[in-house]
Amino acid sequence: MRSLSLAGLALAAACSAPLELPKLDEVTPYAHPMDLPAVEGLPELLTLSTGETVRTQRDWQSARRPEIARTVEHYVYGAAPEPPAEVRAVRMEECMTEDGKAWREQVRLHVADGVWIDLLIYSPVGVKSAPCFLGLNFNGNHATTHDSKVMLTESWMADSRGGRDGAANDEQRGMKAERWDYEQALAKGWAVATFYHGDIDPDTWVTEDGIRAPRSKSVTPGEHSWGTIRAWAWGLSRALDHLIENPRIDGDRVVVHGHSRNGKTALVAGAYDERFAGVISNHSGCGGAALSRPARGETVERIVTVIGYWFTEAFWSFADREEHLPLDQHFLLALIAPRPLLVCSAIEDDWADPLGEYEATRAAAPAWELFGVGGFETTGFPETGELVGSMPAYHVRDGGHSVLPEDWTLWIDWADRLVR
Repeated sequence: MRSLSLAGLALAAACSAPLELPKLDEVTPYAHPMDLPAVEGLPELLTLSTGETVRTQRDWQSARRPEIARTVEHYVYGAAPEPPAEVRAVRMEECMTEDGKAWREQVRLHVADGVWIDLLIYSPVGVKSAPCFLGLNFNGNHATTHDSKVMLTESWMADSRGGRDGAANDEQRGMKAERWDYEQALAKGWAVATFYHGDIDPDTWVTEDGIRAPRSKSVTPGEHSWGTIRAWAWGLSRALDHLIENPRIDGDRVVVHGHSRNGKTALVAGAYDERFAGVISNHSGCGGAALSRPARGETVERIVTVIGYWFTEAFWSFADREEHLPLDQHFLLALIAPRPLLVCSAIEDDWADPLGEYEATRAAAPAWELFGVGGFETTGFPETGELVGSMPAYHVRDGGHSVLPEDWTLWIDWADRLVR
């Protein structure tokens, strides 16, 4: 098992609070999105650093998009290394499921020395080159299904995620199966692929394991070094490398999706890897689809205090200074244009700031308009259950921070129209 050393755990405990947490009574209360004012003064999406206005696809692709990509890397997520010359795939299992409805593949992808991804793939029987949903999971592949044949992860697993002494165990099997509606996707002709994000980088301040391990001797690396979210996104691209070569999958129709921190990661993966055919962000909040300014729900200060290792150190300096950021999250979303993007919120998910997610989507829409696709004409924050826009699109549902079967229904219907 790949595990974190005791010294590393002690170092993590000592370094896990780089900033002082604000008192709870200092956190801005969250109002219903219908009652909140629109954000003003966002950094201009279609203005070059020279002050010139971007008016054409060519201007966007050759000048503004590269500027935005560098800015987002520099201040928020860090730059990822080049992909490996070869990703060695070892097929651990290939078998039809007991009900005869799907092929189950378990493939180990060796992406660096001592770092591998255990990719679980379910693809529909009788469908040649199926479109595919690819997303990270929080608790190991075995937790996404009651299928007893799915291997336990060998990567470090926090006890808070159901691990026991840092290791996965059989009691975790199926614990998050309600969030992975394999059956619905397969019935509609879609494959689903997933892997545990801890395979790529442990969700902790410690960096002795995972793809960022070369910098492990310094828990506070260079100011613009890549954080864990960028590392996870890099891992999604390595999984895509394999899916493109997999004869059961249509590599040109892979939609990357994710919930919460994995939703942030899906956005980053889709922004920096244009091979993804579409992107779905579910309740990704601060550092994801939600604007950083004004500070609502989970703020930059709170997120970098508790889980700052997800980001560059440069991002830490904007804690309680969001208005000084030279960008906001609409920049990240716009990097996905002109491909399909769906941003999803839940009305009771105050922490993820539904209004901030809606406004970032609306502010990013001009990037798609340059390509003559989509459109985001709305009369304000939508009613729950209403899908607004086309590319990009935004949806808010009733309820809170989770993934429900009805979310999968929305995602599949949306992807069927725009990706399939």
